[in-house]
Amino acid sequence: MSQRKTLIVCDYENEREGYTFPNFGMGSSENRIWHFAHSATCLPHLRVVIVGPRWLPEHVPGAIHFPERLHGGGARRFREQFGRADYLFAGHEYFDKQEWVEPFLACAKSIFTYQLHPYEYQGRCFDGVQRILFCYSDEMCEQYQEQRPVKGLLFHSGVDERPVFNAAPEDYLLWMGRLDSDKQPHIAVEVAARLGMRLVILGETVRDPEYGRFLDSYLSAPHVEYAGVLRGPEKTRLLSSARCAIYTVSREFTEAGAGVLGEYLASGVPIAGMTWKGNDAVCEAVDRPEFGRVVNASVCHDEQEIVSRLSRAVSECLELDRAATHRLGRHKYDPVRLVHEMLQAVDRAAVNTKAC
Repeated sequence: MSQRKTLIVCDYENEREGYTFPNFGMGSSENRIWHFAHSATCLPHLRVVIVGPRWLPEHVPGAIHFPERLHGGGARRFREQFGRADYLFAGHEYFDKQEWVEPFLACAKSIFTYQLHPYEYQGRCFDGVQRILFCYSDEMCEQYQEQRPVKGLLFHSGVDERPVFNAAPEDYLLWMGRLDSDKQPHIAVEVAARLGMRLVILGETVRDPEYGRFLDSYLSAPHVEYAGVLRGPEKTRLLSSARCAIYTVSREFTEAGAGVLGEYLASGVPIAGMTWKGNDAVCEAVDRPEFGRVVNASVCHDEQEIVSRLSRAVSECLELDRAATHRLGRHKYDPVRLVHEMLQAVDRAAVNTKAC
């Protein structure tokens, strides 16, 4: 593309107080949108305009900040200042609201989003041509088949959390995420105990205080180090120093695309993960032997069998060449490349209606 194009990236309304783009709490959707905008500014053919009052512009230094949202009179004022943009990226829930979609289309030729978390649309909100939904995994594409989704990876991390490779890791396993029942971190505690290894846990309870109380006894186990919520270089140091990451999930939970999976692999940390359906986010991430091992939990008779199989998966991961994991993972989860490929897919969709 020789001509410079304009990309709008929108913030959104949220009932929680204090949320921002980027987010410095457990708000992964805000961080995913922020990281998308930040990565897009690295593409020389793009002019990036971040739209809305919740942006922290100092963390997207290559972008122009338009502080109004587009609904209401904002769309008219945006077009007076910038003209009609080529692309617009916004949170997926706002494609279900006509009062948002109309100004989106008034301000950009192509509008698109990423399925950030499970959501029940009220009807068909995407046409696969001008309004496009991207999904991380085959599971998500199947779940949102009516929306004509396009499959594509998207990587995100937090501020100052660029993946770092450590060729000489320390002797511990790592689990990161929400300490809620849909994430099942207690299984990782049992795996580490069976292997006689130390387990570091990063995260906090967000939605499920009852499970949090259940987890307390696991977090106090002698082989467990609960690190709470870490950010920035402190988080990346702890992440990159792990010998292996453990990914766990409940049967009922649908993972739209865990950011931690890309963080692990881009840092050279292999993943011992579990899946219930065989086509979900962890299967999409660990799609080659250099990235780790995935256990199909659906064939296990009980939780202890899952623990046993995950323990064997961890043991196999400890023998992997983490330099190869890093080299391949860094390419797979290169955020600038992924944003560029997403925009290319949007361009192709304008002339080709075929989607996954």
